[in-house]
Amino acid sequence: MGGATNTGKTWDWSAEAVEEDLNRLIEKRAREAGAAHERSRMWAESVRRYNLAHSADRRREWVQYHRQQAERHRAALAALVARHEAAAAALLAADGGGDPYG
Repeated sequence: MGGATNTGKTWDWSAEAVEEDLNRLIEKRAREAGAAHERSRMWAESVRRYNLAHSADRRREWVQYHRQQAERHRAALAALVARHEAAAAALLAADGGGDPYG
């Protein structure tokens, strides 16, 4: 392990051995930091893609909701228009058939 050597009862440390160990530690930390940064970047990209897909899904759901709601309103209003036309026709028929507005 590194530049320190165990001669049996004591550790022998030289300046070169310490520097070698420090360089090895710094390089290891740099590799780990680089790998952590890469994982972080990949995670952020994954989140970005997920959010885009989720937004697209929500947009499609809103489009479907509005189209269905428009169809429901169209059906309800058509029935309401028909009901009012029938009521007006019934009143005209009771009055002898003359349309004062038409």
